[in-house]
Amino acid sequence: IFSDGDIAKARAILEEAGWKINRAGVREKAGKEARLTLWYASGDSTRRDLAEAVRAMLQPLGIVVSLQSGSWETVERHMHANPTLFGWGSLDPMELFHHYSGKAAGVEYYNPGYYSNPAVEAHLKQAIDAPDWQKAIPFWQQVEWDGKQGAGVQGDAAWAWLLNIQHTYLANPCIDLGKGAPEIHGSWSVLNNLDDWTWTCR
Repeated sequence: IFSDGDIAKARAILEEAGWKINRAGVREKAGKEARLTLWYASGDSTRRDLAEAVRAMLQPLGIVVSLQSGSWETVERHMHANPTLFGWGSLDPMELFHHYSGKAAGVEYYNPGYYSNPAVEAHLKQAIDAPDWQKAIPFWQQVEWDGKQGAGVQGDAAWAWLLNIQHTYLANPCIDLGKGAPEIHGSWSVLNNLDDWTWTCR
């Protein structure tokens, strides 16, 4: 857990790393300005709005973000060299392997930044080789942070996770929806526990 949105701390980190504000108001280090292009898939208003929000959040830090959108075929041609907005979320911990393993780098949309860390790779292998899911949990957690390093925000921060989208539904008050599971990106909906629903009105 960390405090999010600390602009003052972000500025201090950039300053300490040698990224200074130039006359144009842009961060610069060794003659290179902090300018980047953020790609996202077109035709999706949520992705567009998130991309706009990222640009707005980075502007006060002196980081200039240009936005580009296109079909996924177009995005694929740019995602290995530019930050790209993805939507992920799964109940399967193998998603960690797909994000952080060098073996998954460049495979379809997995690990597009070609992230690789030997310690993280070792924890992934330990998790996959564990005899059952309960024994695998500590190793999956160590992928994010093992006390010294990891792929999460305390370590390499291999991905910049923006948010978890909350789903809102309008339901008949006579329906008890039961206890649903967290809704993963793209394939799990409120209907997945339909057989648990009950009608409560008489």
